[in-house]
Amino acid sequence: MKAATTGDKNKAGGTGGSSSLNNARTKPIAPVRTKYAWFDISELTAPEQWSPIVQALPHQKFTGVVAAEQQLEQIPPNLAKITYVEGVPSTDKLTALNAAYDIVILEPSVITSNWFKRNRGTITCKVGTTVNVTDPASLELAVAMTHEVPLLIVEFRDDTKIPLEIVLADAQNHGTEVVMKVRDDVEAKVVFGVLECGADGVLIASSDLGQVYAVGEVLTSTGDKSGQTLQKLTITRTEHVGMGDRACIDLTSYLGLDEGILLGSFSCGGILACSETHPLPYMPTRPFRINAGSLHTYVLAPDNRTWYLSDLRSGMEVLVVSTSGKARRVSVGRVKIERRPLLYIEAQADDGTKLNVIMQEDWHVRVFGTNGQPINITTLKPGDQVLGYTMDPGRHVGVKVDELIIEQ
Repeated sequence: MKAATTGDKNKAGGTGGSSSLNNARTKPIAPVRTKYAWFDISELTAPEQWSPIVQALPHQKFTGVVAAEQQLEQIPPNLAKITYVEGVPSTDKLTALNAAYDIVILEPSVITSNWFKRNRGTITCKVGTTVNVTDPASLELAVAMTHEVPLLIVEFRDDTKIPLEIVLADAQNHGTEVVMKVRDDVEAKVVFGVLECGADGVLIASSDLGQVYAVGEVLTSTGDKSGQTLQKLTITRTEHVGMGDRACIDLTSYLGLDEGILLGSFSCGGILACSETHPLPYMPTRPFRINAGSLHTYVLAPDNRTWYLSDLRSGMEVLVVSTSGKARRVSVGRVKIERRPLLYIEAQADDGTKLNVIMQEDWHVRVFGTNGQPINITTLKPGDQVLGYTMDPGRHVGVKVDELIIEQ
């Protein structure tokens, strides 16, 4: 039985949300489809070059491999076998392709030929084509191919991603998967973000085993749809604690009306802080900003790690969480630190876990209540309920560790 391709759009699922652009309208976030990656080993002739790569691919979420016939026996069954075909295949060749491969990539001239129209029904493999975009004519060809086949592999001579945007726009209208050839993991990360939806997959050809793991990391971060469990916390005390240095976090993405970040003084948990997406008197909205808290505060980041606000720098990532628990990675644009009066906010979970956060003492600073609505922190009083999270305490440089750590 042939390996299934996880890039099949009919099988790929995703989640979506909404992001506020201004006070009057919202911008929908496109549904996130499962991303995938393929590796091309067909040009690696020595088994000692490609065998370790093949063994590592399934463990790094790769779903397919471009392989020569002599390499097929060592391809695991959970990897789709892919091949490029030059010219029009003979009847015998077509029979052999159907038996050996899951995906065949035919030339565009073959796709538009009468031969393909006559033989399309006899091809049991998934059929795609490939275009190397080097000029306006080849870009036009790539766009045209999205009307003809369910799969298009594209390569671009120039570094600009504008041609990819053009191809993706047409591909979305015709249900065509787009796989882009990339040089490395850095380009893969960019490609997955183009037009928000990004390419469906990436294809990398390299003799560097390290790229298997690097692209695997990109797949993990891009495809991570896991949420963050939120729970009810009850306010037990608030207190003015004098002046201190607090940080505003400016993110590189608009935040939705229901999104914020999780902040706490202790590693055992924190409170969901609201962004400046909601209208405020006396000042314009800042839908990318969160008036976070004092410098010692932990902010929850991807991969279950935390950062001190004092450690955050441009380009680092934090976890943006909605009131429903959906989570996404967002990069920090800048951190603005200023001296302000501070308010101590203490809360307790149902299991007895106590935590606190220290934030700027101002009516404009808000956290989320359990009804999903923002609460101005200067109005908080014992008995009020807010959204937050708890976890087992104990961290070293932001990473969870199993050792005795007392925080007070």
